[in-house]
Amino acid sequence: MPPIVNDAEGYFRRLVPAADPLLAELEAEAAAEGIPIVGPLVGALLEILAAGAERVLELGAATGYATIHLARGCRGRVTALEHSAPLAERARGNLARAGVAERAEVVCAEALSWLGECRTAFDFVFFDIEKADYAAALNACKSLVPPGGLLVADNTAFPEADSFNRAVHGDPAWKAVSLLSFLPGHSPEKDGLCIARRR
Repeated sequence: MPPIVNDAEGYFRRLVPAADPLLAELEAEAAAEGIPIVGPLVGALLEILAAGAERVLELGAATGYATIHLARGCRGRVTALEHSAPLAERARGNLARAGVAERAEVVCAEALSWLGECRTAFDFVFFDIEKADYAAALNACKSLVPPGGLLVADNTAFPEADSFNRAVHGDPAWKAVSLLSFLPGHSPEKDGLCIARRR
């Protein structure tokens, strides 16, 4: 097998999708304020993976950066949870500016409490809350994600995500792959992603 390209990170950094002006503005705000966002590469991946999804759930909207990508990718509606009222309000404004407010709503709520009361099915779920809460959220999603539904979890290389990683790979209800990835523009740029299909 021949060697890979020289300076692989530089090579793949040049292939990152260009952000539109609004997303570029949100990226700059996130960098200035220390708000972790998924960045343009994972954002584009979410758009691709959400294609065809009717009901999308996002846990952890922050300023709405990933929410915009999900709304642009899915064919239905996004429900995004954000526990911080100021961030939830900012996210709503950004969804309106992006022209997707009719296809996405931001609910100001603590994710685990909200999940415990939810009775709605979702065919795509994105985790980006406190990593220590991922395992409990996974358990709650068993009853919310029907067979064939997709779950994507960000930041799975964080130590706090270990219980989630072990749970999703040990549970026969999920077919999961975990990727340690170079993710330009992501916080951080080297991190794990888990993609799981509900069996």
